[in-house]
Amino acid sequence: MPTTITPTTRRMPMSRLGPPSSLPRFRWQQPIADTDTPPNRGLSPEEGRHGFQWGKDSILPYRVFDDYDRHLVDADMELIAMGNGRLEVTVAPQLGGRLMSLRDLKRGRDLVFTNPVFQPANLAALNAWFSGGIEWNGLIPGHTPFTTARIFAGIVDTERGPILRLYEFDRIVEATWQVDLFLPADDDRLYVHGRIANAADTMKLAYWWTNVAAPMRQGMRVISPADYSIEHVLPGNELARFPFPDPARFDGSYPDRWQDATSVFFRAPTARRRYIAALDEAGFGLAEASTGALVGRKFFYFGMAPGGQQWMDYLARPGEGDYIEIQSGVAPTQNQRFELPPRTQLEWTEVYGALEVDPRKAHEPNYSIAVAATTAAIDSRFPEAALAETDRFLATAARRPVTRRLSAGSPWGARHERLTLRPLAEGLDFSVERPADAWDELSDTGRFSATARATVPTDFAVSDLWVEALEQSREAHGDTWLHALLLGIAALDRDDRPRAALLFEQSVAQKPTWLGLRQRALVATDGDTAARDYLAAWVTRDAPPALAAEIVDFLVRHDRFAELEAFVSDLPDSALTDERVHLGRARVAARQGDLDLLETLLDRRFATIREGEMLLDQLWNSLQHGRLREALGREPTADEVTARLKQHPVPPHLNFRMKSE
Repeated sequence: MPTTITPTTRRMPMSRLGPPSSLPRFRWQQPIADTDTPPNRGLSPEEGRHGFQWGKDSILPYRVFDDYDRHLVDADMELIAMGNGRLEVTVAPQLGGRLMSLRDLKRGRDLVFTNPVFQPANLAALNAWFSGGIEWNGLIPGHTPFTTARIFAGIVDTERGPILRLYEFDRIVEATWQVDLFLPADDDRLYVHGRIANAADTMKLAYWWTNVAAPMRQGMRVISPADYSIEHVLPGNELARFPFPDPARFDGSYPDRWQDATSVFFRAPTARRRYIAALDEAGFGLAEASTGALVGRKFFYFGMAPGGQQWMDYLARPGEGDYIEIQSGVAPTQNQRFELPPRTQLEWTEVYGALEVDPRKAHEPNYSIAVAATTAAIDSRFPEAALAETDRFLATAARRPVTRRLSAGSPWGARHERLTLRPLAEGLDFSVERPADAWDELSDTGRFSATARATVPTDFAVSDLWVEALEQSREAHGDTWLHALLLGIAALDRDDRPRAALLFEQSVAQKPTWLGLRQRALVATDGDTAARDYLAAWVTRDAPPALAAEIVDFLVRHDRFAELEAFVSDLPDSALTDERVHLGRARVAARQGDLDLLETLLDRRFATIREGEMLLDQLWNSLQHGRLREALGREPTADEVTARLKQHPVPPHLNFRMKSE
């Protein structure tokens, strides 16, 4: 049967997801303290090259997606369907091109975990993230910045049938990524061709991991060639080398033997084939193999502890969210970037499909025997020669333009091309039909019109290229409050606080906008000045609701309870329901010993708690400590508090621990 690609919808329970925040967020505005990562242990030079520390990098110019809740309503999810009678694939262009489902029709099996709901949670660099399917993670760490953003999608007609193309321009690396999905007629294997293009004259450091969610089943084993493994070691989250499977601990190729959330990187530098497979007790499951550019393989599992199980249920529905991630990447580990030389492209091809291995061999205690049997099955199912030939075909097709566009993404790729007078990548069209804004004016004319200067911007640019354009505009056409504000945001992103403070002062002096006042509050050297600017920003007529939560957090952190009480009392009901305002009130109740209010405020299904954030634990512990103090009529001892917490453990709706006690 020939392959077809058509727009469609899927009716499902979905959480509301609002637009990205209009507040530029800086690296130090995270709910989790930024700590140095301890040194890696036992890694090779290749495994440590271009390493980075999580939480150190800026997410600007991207904006966070934090406007969502836990209320699910049946709605139609926009999808692109691809099928040939053997496999059925759906993709969501408005969610970063996430492959949402991959169903083997002949076997009647869903090969990837297909989430029954759409429920974001705070697990990505830009906050909102959801589980399921296959996600394309590039070109920065921390899950793709397009997780909940619309990207470009279109059909490329070829002599072998249609290709579904997904692509975007990354504004931090300032390079493009592209994924072409190819399902040959009457075939039950899906080919995915990746391409990253650097059109600049300078080397870039980039990142890529393809993350596949596979249904988790009891007794499942993950198999990939491994001479040894690299694993994260808590609490410092360092990387360390271990034997694999480790005879001193347990056979870590079985995810359900891990108590805590874990990542295992399979390392076999001289392996002939690059693949990973998640096989159930019957030896059946999903497998992925690739050409040589993807050297990394990994599995991630939330673990069997209550916190990990809660996370999976929280991202789906109770009892319906169990999954494991099998992943492939360009670098050996996810703590690394890789080099993109000037004016070069990196390409690879992956292939996905069902795999069946003799269960006795797939679950052979000797891991090398299990690997040998799985490798033989991979060679039969995904022959090297066929993969190489398809890779050559897809590399040629990757440079062809789309025949028909199905989705338009961000305008920033086209702006970059206009500013540099250079195309980003052959075959990729970044044109977008939309009203022009200040950034279009800057790239097209080098100046800001009176219309652009009349409103506060909701998007930002902080790279060297755009800072230079702003400086040139300022010099050629004169300074404005908008130039000073945007240059100040870029300076603060670089941690140049003195320059940022000067620029924000200049901006507010020319026009006291809510954003200028908020930015001046961020760089204030004393609490009184910061509080004054924050409150002045809030009373401007166009301050966004998200600013209220930031002000509450500031006032709580600086013990300004009188101002907090006055501020909250004047907030509209809509702002009081904001989760971070709600948590700010809970923190005040905990500090003031208002236990009844604290207990009431904790009786809620929280939506935006950050992975690794312990605030709910701390508030619950404060509640139990206070209740015990009331019961005893005195301050309890440490042992008495420990006993109380054992009797009243953190309830499931507040338990998001990634590590068991």
